Amino acid sequence: MKNDSIVRKQMMLYMATIAIFVAVVCGALTIFYTKHYMAEKREELIQQGEKIAQAYKKGYRTGNLSELSYELQILESYMGSGVLVINENGEVALASPGFNDEFLEDNRISQTLIERVQNGEIVSVQTKSGQVSDTPMLVVGYPFSEGHLAGILMCRSLPEIEESLKEMYQISVISLFFVSFLGLIVSYVTAKYVALPLMRMNRAAKVIANGNFEERVDVTSSDELGELAQSFNHMAESLQTHEKVQKDFIANISHDLRSPLTSMQGFLTAMLDGTIPPEKREHYLKIVLEETERLSRMTQSIVELSRAQSSAILLDESDFELNELIRWNIEMLEPQLEEKNVQIHGIYEAEQTMVHGDRDKISRVLQNLLGNAAKFSPQNGIIEVETTLDKKKVLVSVKDQGPGISEEDQKYVFDRFFKTDTTRNMDKTGSGIGLAIVREFLQAHGETITVKSEKGKGAAFVFSLKLAKKEN
Repeated sequence: MKNDSIVRKQMMLYMATIAIFVAVVCGALTIFYTKHYMAEKREELIQQGEKIAQAYKKGYRTGNLSELSYELQILESYMGSGVLVINENGEVALASPGFNDEFLEDNRISQTLIERVQNGEIVSVQTKSGQVSDTPMLVVGYPFSEGHLAGILMCRSLPEIEESLKEMYQISVISLFFVSFLGLIVSYVTAKYVALPLMRMNRAAKVIANGNFEERVDVTSSDELGELAQSFNHMAESLQTHEKVQKDFIANISHDLRSPLTSMQGFLTAMLDGTIPPEKREHYLKIVLEETERLSRMTQSIVELSRAQSSAILLDESDFELNELIRWNIEMLEPQLEEKNVQIHGIYEAEQTMVHGDRDKISRVLQNLLGNAAKFSPQNGIIEVETTLDKKKVLVSVKDQGPGISEEDQKYVFDRFFKTDTTRNMDKTGSGIGLAIVREFLQAHGETITVKSEKGKGAAFVFSLKLAKKEN
């Protein structure tokens, strides 16, 4: 077991807790047992004194005290209690056989005790060695008046009482230690139960750190550890997905970069070696120029995404009219819409909607969403752009009638490098970073974007913007 392992730490904690618990319980039991046991013995002695008083009164009236002497002997032999009968002068009139003549002659009994009993009090005191007997005693004085007698002193040896208490203490302590030992065993099993799945996750994390994202841990419970294992597996699945997406992106971007470069290289080579006649060079130079512009746009998108993900987005915020910006972006898209005879329907909740944000960044968001909608719309399709007010925000929805996005792909559609499946990805020119940039721009504004889609029923992208504050 490692010195810093969670099992060792848990065991140390359990042992410290159990030790404190045992110490507190032992202390509490000692006080409780002592008080309760002593009170119980006092009550027994008082009851014995009452019985002796009744027996003495009966014997005194009948003139037969032989039964009283026998009862005193029984008490001393079997109950361990000595009995002293005190007369009205404070002298010992009768004593059980355990008190010798020397004790009776010395009259060691405290006068204060005798006076209190003569005054009718039931008195309970613990005496030291030599005060009543050669051993410490628990003395209970019970008053009664019959003839010349004033009371009875019931005496019980304190060492005998303490010996009985020790036996109870020993039984209690042994029981506590036995329970504590069982507790330690249960604690060890519990600590191992908690630590085992954590150790498995630690091993799996090391495997994943080495690049094997297929590693998973077994979920064996539905408690917090089970939830942690599920979260770990979800993390591993996400890492595996992102690794695949990144590899796909590298393959896609390599292909997208290679295609225009190959095309430009071929045209330039053909012009240099005379394959392309001079009268057609202008046409092919325009194609080369278009390819360079395409490469420039692609590299610019990658740079923007890199800046966005490094929190380097600077916003130039102001109030602007949203409906006008939407119409302007629709007009910019007309050539692409005419190719498929796609129509865009604008549905605006208000004639004028003033919002607050970076106008250029929001324009880029609209360009990307409208461009994607046009790209994936079928021939003669319809795109709906709708604005709705929601408290202090406006929601903008861009909905197309394309092939839609699968539920699984919707989880990753805003991730960098991600391109949906080949059914939706009808345009092979995309690099899979447009929607990632859209999300970063909106997050920089403190806003959100969501997607709602069903396979074969198109896709709707909805984002929010802050409404401009009204001037007083």
